[in-house]
Amino acid sequence: MKAVSESLMKGTGTVAFYSAENVHPPRLSCAVSVGDKRKRNEHGGGSNDDSSAGPKFNDFEKMRKEVNFSVGQTWALYDNEDEMPRWYARIRKVSAPSFELKITHLEPDPDDEREIQWFEQELPVSTGQFRLGKNQNTKDFSMFSHVIHCKEGSNTGHLTVSPRKGETWALFKNWDIIKWSSEPDSHRSYEYDIVEILSDDTTDGATSVSVAFLHKAKGFASVFFRMGTGDADTTQILPQNTYQFSHMIPSFKLTGFEAKGLPKDAYELDQAALPATVQEKTVPSHLIQDPKPEALCFPSKHTGKVFQTGQFWAFGGSYDDTPRYYGRIQKITVTQTLEQTAETKVHVCRLKATSFPENVIKWKDKSMPVGCGTFSMLKNCSTLYPRHLTHQIFPQTSMDGNEFTILPKVGQLWVIYRIWAPHFEVGALEEHCLDFDMVQVLDDVLDYKVLALKQVLVASEEKNKFFRAAKSRPSYCYDEDGPGVIFTIPQSKMLRFSHPIPASRVTKEVDGEMIVLFEVDKEALPYGW
Repeated sequence: MKAVSESLMKGTGTVAFYSAENVHPPRLSCAVSVGDKRKRNEHGGGSNDDSSAGPKFNDFEKMRKEVNFSVGQTWALYDNEDEMPRWYARIRKVSAPSFELKITHLEPDPDDEREIQWFEQELPVSTGQFRLGKNQNTKDFSMFSHVIHCKEGSNTGHLTVSPRKGETWALFKNWDIIKWSSEPDSHRSYEYDIVEILSDDTTDGATSVSVAFLHKAKGFASVFFRMGTGDADTTQILPQNTYQFSHMIPSFKLTGFEAKGLPKDAYELDQAALPATVQEKTVPSHLIQDPKPEALCFPSKHTGKVFQTGQFWAFGGSYDDTPRYYGRIQKITVTQTLEQTAETKVHVCRLKATSFPENVIKWKDKSMPVGCGTFSMLKNCSTLYPRHLTHQIFPQTSMDGNEFTILPKVGQLWVIYRIWAPHFEVGALEEHCLDFDMVQVLDDVLDYKVLALKQVLVASEEKNKFFRAAKSRPSYCYDEDGPGVIFTIPQSKMLRFSHPIPASRVTKEVDGEMIVLFEVDKEALPYGW
């Protein structure tokens, strides 16, 4: 690392690329101990003092599944200091089905004199400027912690990492960049403050990063909350002091309804990015979330549907009931006039597609529904009746709780446009002029490999519809797909996916033979199916 920094200080401005053979991956001891820590976390226990025991609400390991890696992402890796996610690497290639990654490490490239001295002493760096460094091939995804946002300079070749509003980070306690740099060996055992980023210099135009101190809630595995909002509970990190940030900690914002006694506006943090021992505090009674309202259940034809605030559901548009739209339930009201039947209304905030990867081809008609991508939630609610909501969906929520991602995943069933073009208009949907097919997603690592399904008629009368793998495809099918029943939908045409379909596997008799079929809710199928 010193050799790299010396070449930068001499003004070469270039970091060489190295072959995988010359790269030394993180020491095995680090990978093993991080793996052990994850296993302990799965069982709600960790250190000897039981401070990491207690209820858990989110599965952080899902973030690190093989299917979540894609080319162009930047990931945080566990380092060899104290196994915190301070190293960064860019994903260059993902090989499947035998999982293997080609990555390029990011090397710190400071230009401030104090930061250069800090880096020269091999003290940890997790913010500021970086350059692309060594290449490495790896099959070990246990070294990866989480995806980070990395801003690329247009002309400088630098990549910049900085805390963003809504994220949770660790700060070095008693940090002093000059003292630590002059006596590095006396400052390699770290203690931390855990903070929430309230504002950053990118989103708010500020000259510093505003943070609020978080405290670990007693009785929970890794729930952190703010004790107050006064000056003693917040601080400002000036631009020249951003090296005080140790590392980002993956987290999920909690609703407060997950369990009794949870504090309001709390976060659940990833234990794999926390020190073994964290001081706990009892949650004051005035900060405890009010009891969770009871769920409302609906009888008759809506039997089995249980609606609660905070859930995400799919629903239809004004022209038909095909569930191509999504929203989150904000409120449920029940009104009854005199002796009339009670009327239930569900108040839903719709999701609106916000951003796509640069290579994705967008609809020209902005009113066309978007079935997959990243969404934000509109402020105004729509009032729906329970019959309008077809099935619950489970988007991946961003750490700040403001973005929701819905993408085709392996094993899921989706309705796709049989023929797709970006110039299709919503009028074609309203007039039912477009054709659709059903597919099962087989692979979602790079593009989407799918299996064509066909409808099957069963002997007994059934309310739902049944599908099985197709043996062949009609000649009128999409030319680019090819004749096979397994074909690929490129990521650039991901809007060809209309909407997901809830399904379950059942065994039914077909032509005198018992076979496994997909049973799907007919309410979620396109008009006319």
